[in-house]
Amino acid sequence: MGQNAWIANSDKPKLFKASRIWEFNVWGAMIGGIGGGLVLLVIAAILIFNSESPAGKLEGMILGLTIVATLLALFPGNLITTIPVAVELESGKGLYLVAPLKKLYIPMEEVREARDFFSAWTPTPGTVVKLSKRHGLLKSFSIHWAFGEEGRLLAQAIQREIFLRG
Repeated sequence: MGQNAWIANSDKPKLFKASRIWEFNVWGAMIGGIGGGLVLLVIAAILIFNSESPAGKLEGMILGLTIVATLLALFPGNLITTIPVAVELESGKGLYLVAPLKKLYIPMEEVREARDFFSAWTPTPGTVVKLSKRHGLLKSFSIHWAFGEEGRLLAQAIQREIFLRG
């Protein structure tokens, strides 16, 4: 009720949040990924410094570089914001994508389209928001179905902003 009035007209930023379960899921995956990455870095160091053959040292270096590249893609590369846990919308200005350990601003002029997508794995559809310009490695982001009603309202608000701009 209150959000529908906001969609009709408001200049104040509005925060749309996913469910707590989704937020815990994303945080858990990030913490597990970083922890697993650290374990793999230790294994890579062991391979590099304790292998007697050049092949073992090479495998350790490749493993270590892969882990470092992944972490660089997630944080400086902005891929962690591909599936945010919250989105703050400033009408006529832009979006803030809120993800674990990262908050990314996207000007509204760079939002190209917002459309529904369906997956065979989920009973409920989500929304993909495509951007006209890259932000690091980020070219689009998803409003996961776990946003529920908040996600539907967010998608409508983004579509309204695109319509008003264009």
